[in-house]
Amino acid sequence: MTSRRAQYLSVGVIVLYWVGLAASRLLRSDHTRHSVTAIAANVCVRAAIVTGVVWILMRLCGESIGDLGFARDRTGRFLLRTGLLAVGLFAVSNIVLNNLFSPVFGHGQAPPIAELFRDPHEAPYWIFSAIVGGGFAEELGRAFVLTRFEKLFGRPGLIFAVVADSLVFGLGHLYQGNASALTTVFTGAILALIFLRRRRVIDAMAVHALFDLMGIAAAYALYSH
Repeated sequence: MTSRRAQYLSVGVIVLYWVGLAASRLLRSDHTRHSVTAIAANVCVRAAIVTGVVWILMRLCGESIGDLGFARDRTGRFLLRTGLLAVGLFAVSNIVLNNLFSPVFGHGQAPPIAELFRDPHEAPYWIFSAIVGGGFAEELGRAFVLTRFEKLFGRPGLIFAVVADSLVFGLGHLYQGNASALTTVFTGAILALIFLRRRRVIDAMAVHALFDLMGIAAAYALYSH
């Protein structure tokens, strides 16, 4: 298979995933996940599938996963930069956007997922999901999506990929409630820009993982018994 055909195959796989995920979320009336262990198990399966599919398709394109950017600068500088970005993203997402959308879409109530933060003993499952699911798998997939569309369609393709991937990312979080799902659309777009700024997926992974960990801490502070 030529590299060009492999790129088209990659885009085809991405579009099929988008359509399947969007259909599954929009056609279901109940989006709430009913246990933390089920979420963690789903994360394991999804991370394995994403890693395997991305690895295979990038090899077919004559590239490696490492080309998405896993090299980082000095540890202190890396942690400071990604930590500040995560704090800023958390503030924008949870203070500005959630307060903007919740009165309209959330009716001022706790989101459905709040029930899953009642027992602090389940926190390790959430921490695992934040690092492996949010930090690693979701950002690996996002970087792959953006680079595939850019390589085939240039800047217009990249812009389309940022918008489409962010919308699908929001749909994937409908189990957190409508307001949180809409906020997540904007969060996904910002994470895409963080990757594109330096073309290093490790930056977006670190920011996303730290962002999720802060969200977990806040959720337990608000909703645990």
